[in-house]
Amino acid sequence: MPHRFFYDGSFDVDQLLLDGSEAHHLLHVLRMQAGDTVLVFNGTGAEAEGVISKTSRKTVEVQVTARHAAQAGSQTPLILATAVPKGDRFRWLVEKAAELGVTKLVPLLTRRSSVDPGENRLKKLQQTIVSAAKQSGQIQLMELAEVQKWDEFLSEISQTECRLLIADPAGSGVDFFRSGEKGESPVVILIGPEGGFTPDELQSAQEKGAKSVRLSEGILRIETAAILFAGLIRLTEPSADA
Repeated sequence: MPHRFFYDGSFDVDQLLLDGSEAHHLLHVLRMQAGDTVLVFNGTGAEAEGVISKTSRKTVEVQVTARHAAQAGSQTPLILATAVPKGDRFRWLVEKAAELGVTKLVPLLTRRSSVDPGENRLKKLQQTIVSAAKQSGQIQLMELAEVQKWDEFLSEISQTECRLLIADPAGSGVDFFRSGEKGESPVVILIGPEGGFTPDELQSAQEKGAKSVRLSEGILRIETAAILFAGLIRLTEPSADA
């Protein structure tokens, strides 16, 4: 399998120019050369095959030999709306969510939140998303949304057609995922901060139609709960061949 690289642009042209971290990795880590075959994706669901035609110290030119048109994804759209954990644990959460094929991650500010990642930190995490997509074979980049306040997000998402699920120690157990609770509409999963959602926040979500799910008998960290929840959704969703 050829190595995969991210190209931030359209595949309408026959010659693609890789630069920045992608060119550095190709040239100075993998030590690839002219004539080598690569796969290139642009994060929108499209992918192209190509051959390295020219290199310099900081750039790589790729001659496109084949294109794969974007296709409708077989996975259910999955939105992960989560409070932000401290330190580097948020970067880890973003990385693993992208690997799992989460469609969109929304950082939440709840009443008990202790971390607001800020716009600059979110921008820096874009490279983490690209690297995770390359590693896991995803051709669609996960969207990392702006920080949203709990009430605003809940009001906005409740106006869409989706299945709303909230992590709640008092909710249904893991049998929920084997109960046939499936469908084609997007899934939105809600993860609270270290202190948990307040009773008012839980009630407001349930009033909007959210179903409470207990993920564990113990107390999980934010990032553990988020990835476990997303993984269970991906594991139990209908197969594309079904």
